[in-house]
Parts: sequence; structure tokens; C-alpha cells
Amino acid sequence: MKVPDKLILLAIFLLCCIGSSKSQFFQVYNYTNLDANEKELVYWTSFIPSSDNSYSFFGEAVDRKGLMAHSFELEYGITNRFTVAIYADFEQPKGHDLKWIRTKAVMVYYRFAEKNLLPLDLALYGEYKLPRKGYKSSEEIEIKLIMEKDINFHRIVLNPTLEKKISGEDVDEGVEFILNGAYAYTGNVTFQPKLEYYSKMGELYDPHSFEEQKNYIFPSFDLFFGKYKQFRWHAGVGFGLTDPADNIIVKSILSWEFF
Repeated sequence: MKVPDKLILLAIFLLCCIGSSKSQFFQVYNYTNLDANEKELVYWTSFIPSSDNSYSFFGEAVDRKGLMAHSFELEYGITNRFTVAIYADFEQPKGHDLKWIRTKAVMVYYRFAEKNLLPLDLALYGEYKLPRKGYKSSEEIEIKLIMEKDINFHRIVLNPTLEKKISGEDVDEGVEFILNGAYAYTGNVTFQPKLEYYSKMGELYDPHSFEEQKNYIFPSFDLFFGKYKQFRWHAGVGFGLTDPADNIIVKSILSWEFF
């Protein structure tokens, strides 16, 4: 490994040791998925250094400030267009032990055509969430439409998303609508700066006002390294724009693609 790659790995290690997220990790999903028989290992971390909010952690009300979370993911390309994945999520509020909280299974990550054959590059993403008993009582499904458009070296991505609880006490709640998006400059194959936006709007039929939504803006970047650019480090700092959102979130996603 070359010296620059060693420095990159050291920087990633230091950032990951700072901490890791809340129950919801932040990523705008791109249209491109894995090739057939390709695998990807992913380590997600996030850290909340500043928040005025609290949440329920195995029935105990705890502060979100100082919350750390980790997620480990394995993706597998069934075909050149169809990918599946499985996640294990962990959380550690400040002053508490690290606990496994949830398993997530990506049942479908399917892109509809080859790049640039359609006016918009489209993919469909479907995820099933199974919480650990005592953490939450509701299973959930999430359906995400991925819309991507490249204009020269400028990439715009939107992820309109629907979430629905399918079991537990809150099964009668309506469908929640989430709209995430990103702009990226792709003119450099190694370093690509981004600006991301996340908005959890509430139930689809009766969305919250802007002030009641969870809205964030994330300056971030993708860093590709390794002999074949098989490693990617995505990192950023998010700033909450409304009261229900946390004030600051630091995120890091380290991935390795291999056959």
C-alpha cells in the first residue's frame, strides 16, 4: 500500500473512533449498485455531539447528545442490476453500554436500465427492519425510489422514500414520507465533494409544517482509494435546521468492494 493510502486509512480510523449515529443513519443512495457476484463490506458510524432532544433506549428516556451508533453491512450482487444486503445496527447513548438494536434486510436494490439510457437513471430500493425485542415493538418496511441525473461533472440525486410500520402498537400509523437529495461534483475520480439534504416530513396524507419536520443539511465528500479504487470513504457533518432535528451529526461510511 502506498503512503497516501496509509494516511487515508489513519484519518478514517481516527474519525471512526470519535464516535458513531443515532437510530437512523444518513445516506443518499446512488443509482449504481454492485455487479453480479460482487460483494461489499460497509462499516457505518455516526456521532451526535450536540442535540436538545431525547429518545427511548430500551424503554429509558435518554439524551441524544453524545449518542453513538455503528452498523455493519454486507451487500451481494445477484445480477448486474439486482443487489441484496443485510445490516446489523448498534447504539450507545452516553453513559450506557453498546447494544445491538436491529437487523435490516435489503430485499431489493434494482436499477432499471444502463446508465444514461433513460432521461433519469432510476432504481428501486426496498428494506425490511426488524428491531430487537425491548428496543421497539414495530417492524417496518421502507421503499425508496432513486432518481439520478448527470450533467457533465455535476450529479443530482433524489431519494423520495415511504416508510410504514407493519406490526406492533403503532401499526395503524400512516405512511411516512421522507425526501433526501444530494449534489455531487464528479470531475475527480478520487475526491468528490457533496452537499446533501435530508427531510423527514411526517405522514404522507398529513405532513408536518417545515418547523415540525426533521431537516438537515450535510456538507460531505466521497474519497476513493486503493489500487482499483475499491475502497470508498464517505464522511460529512450534518446541521439540523429545525427543532426536532439534532443540532450536529458527524457521519462516516467506509466500504470495500471485492469479488
